[in-house]
Amino acid sequence: MNRPKIKIEKNVLDRSIEVFTCILILISASLILIYYNQLPEKIQINFNWPSKDENGFGTKNTLWASPIICGIIAISIYKLNQYPWVFNYPVTITTTNAKYNYKMATQMLRLIGLTIGVMCLTITVISIFNSLGKTIAFQKYIDSLFPIILVGIPIYFIIKIIRNTNN
Repeated sequence: MNRPKIKIEKNVLDRSIEVFTCILILISASLILIYYNQLPEKIQINFNWPSKDENGFGTKNTLWASPIICGIIAISIYKLNQYPWVFNYPVTITTTNAKYNYKMATQMLRLIGLTIGVMCLTITVISIFNSLGKTIAFQKYIDSLFPIILVGIPIYFIIKIIRNTNN
């Protein structure tokens, strides 16, 4: 693989998305800190976790899994975005199309990172509210929305890259 190693400059929107992603994950962790003492020792866990018992409950410490895991993913995406020439592309990368394809790929990863930040905050808020006995009306829609978004973003950018190559 002999691809050009071009540094893609970030614009204001790119930087804003990265900062906003971090802020969402920090807000998620802050909400856990704020509500931690009000939460019961056993809370309902809506995801598969080793400490989850057969009734779907676990300790309130499992709430920390979401911001920790999402934070690690966001940092990994941030670091990976610095090396766009190692990504897989649906087209052959040349010196003439490298800058455009690298920009599209880094934008795609930033949007996926932002989606993960929103997902982290949403999971945290839903878990806290459910543990405090409050219901969230939109919870049933969220379960199917995030997978669609996480699959839709790469599909959108793949189509965009392929269309640019055909022009």
